[in-house]
Amino acid sequence: MKSSARLLTCALALAAFPALSQEVPNRVPNFYAGQRVPGMVNVQTTVSLSVPVDAAQELADQIKAAQKGFYVMAGGQCDLILETLAESCQITNLTSSADLNRGSRNDIIVRGTVTMAVKLKDSPQKP
Repeated sequence: MKSSARLLTCALALAAFPALSQEVPNRVPNFYAGQRVPGMVNVQTTVSLSVPVDAAQELADQIKAAQKGFYVMAGGQCDLILETLAESCQITNLTSSADLNRGSRNDIIVRGTVTMAVKLKDSPQKP
């Protein structure tokens, strides 16, 4: 039994050699694959928004409005980074979720993560 398992393991390992011997083409860095670009840093921010539900309005419309508010906040993250520490900023990934909280407070909660590729400003040289 042990010898058949070893034989099977060796056969599978040998079958993988052709795939492992292929060269990977030199690719242009891809922000969307989460790869780092030389001279850039990845910055990640979590954003959360809570909006009370208005019983007089259509719930679907309120959820869309809350999501729109979230996207406005997420889009403004690069502006904030550009004002403070970066010379360039690009959103590379964005996740979001919308939930209806029917606890003691009836709220729509939208939260998510913004990932950005940021080129930092050069720091002034100190004497």
